[in-house]
Amino acid sequence: MNEEHIDPEVSESPPVRDPFAHARPSEFYWIQLKPVFKGRLMLHDERLVQIAVTRERVAQLELLRLQVRIEDESVPPDTNFIEVLVDHRNQRVRFGPLQGLRIFPPQRGLAGFMLAQLIEWCQRHCGDYAVTPIILHRAEVPSEEARQARERILKRAGFHQTYSDDGRTEGKAQVNRVSDLVASWNVERVQPLHIAETLRQLREQETLNRQQQAQLTSLQATLGEYKRNDIGHRFAIGCLIVFSIFQALMLLWVVLR
Repeated sequence: MNEEHIDPEVSESPPVRDPFAHARPSEFYWIQLKPVFKGRLMLHDERLVQIAVTRERVAQLELLRLQVRIEDESVPPDTNFIEVLVDHRNQRVRFGPLQGLRIFPPQRGLAGFMLAQLIEWCQRHCGDYAVTPIILHRAEVPSEEARQARERILKRAGFHQTYSDDGRTEGKAQVNRVSDLVASWNVERVQPLHIAETLRQLREQETLNRQQQAQLTSLQATLGEYKRNDIGHRFAIGCLIVFSIFQALMLLWVVLR
């Protein structure tokens, strides 16, 4: 009996395809990072930062991603963005990125601001969906100050945090429903700039300036007319005075004669 030897084929499971691998930002807006002081010393000056918004839907999955764009400054790859993935089929949302959140420049309120924007959007579109716990990584908090900042941000947003180590650097943050979250950030550090509102205010100010300029022109014309009338009146009064003096002199001459 001949034995048949079959070489087993080594098969590898194909990598999971990212349905949003080619997603690109569709809109942009600017925010103002306010100066940061420690006592009387200014640690960070004021600067403008651009936020790129990527919103896309594939079948029952929907992605909203916010990315920080800083001019003339390089940042490490796979950083400076925060996103939420919505699974409409299972009615669940997941905040990311999965490999951990790292935002530059740090300690400026950017992470809290962007998380609040994602929460606000989710509450408007899927407030009754469940929330997948956020895994907390040690690499996200290279210092104790960074760890405390992360803890404050998640607590302000309504997440309950549990840790698996004594240093409180690894664990998870969880909440039951999107409606349980709080869209809040440190307004003393980050101020969104609404371009449309700013343009509307500029147009209103421009219209007001034109109206004031027209009123000023009208007032100047009226004042010029008053000045011309005043000159005419002064001339007439002067002539009357001269004529009166002439008549008085003539009368005096007649009397003396």
